Amino acid sequence: MNTLPTDNDPVQAWMALGVQSAILARTMPAVRHDLAGPLSAMRMAATVLKRRLGTGELPPAQAVERVEQFEGHLTRLADSAKRLRHWDLPAQDSAQPLAAVAAQAVQLARPLLAMRGTDLQAPGPLPETHVAAHTTLCLLLGALYHLAETGSPPPARITLQAVQGRSGLRVQADGQADAGLAAFASQPAPPLDAAALLCLARHGGAHVQCGAGWVELDAAPARPDVTP
Repeated sequence: MNTLPTDNDPVQAWMALGVQSAILARTMPAVRHDLAGPLSAMRMAATVLKRRLGTGELPPAQAVERVEQFEGHLTRLADSAKRLRHWDLPAQDSAQPLAAVAAQAVQLARPLLAMRGTDLQAPGPLPETHVAAHTTLCLLLGALYHLAETGSPPPARITLQAVQGRSGLRVQADGQADAGLAAFASQPAPPLDAAALLCLARHGGAHVQCGAGWVELDAAPARPDVTP
């Protein structure tokens, strides 16, 4: 008879890494876009600035303004690059408020879900309890993708909301997306199912419950000796 691997079984770890890889494959286009956008803007601005400086037609005040715009693009680029650390294989899972981790998940998942006609909402307020950020982010993204991919057609909206009485989140899918958008969007194969979420949660020390159109997550608590 087959049995599930124990938490210390290397098979469990490899399965969890496979789920994380599937989540990363869905998320990376948004990360790549956030990196490429500021670079493209900086390249165009640098070309214009070089030309105008070369002809001597740019007043000093306007030159300073252009440099400040470069600084803004660099800040955006640095913030986007920092997101890549979420996809390392960290020996230590840093502590962050659950509300902040949920906001990151919404920002990363929104572009893909929007292509399929699914609106993503997090009206709040959400819990501020500190949780293991890397594990929780992967689980939240996995829950969003799971709900977006297992319905046919995809849901019209997915909402993140606090769970009464405990420091957890409920991810709820409602309605039906526009059939035209759903048909146009490519569908990852295979879809991210409940078994994948449960495997990742077990490996990360979190608790997940799944039902028809919903996922409830009790995040893994942050270790007291780990700081952001």
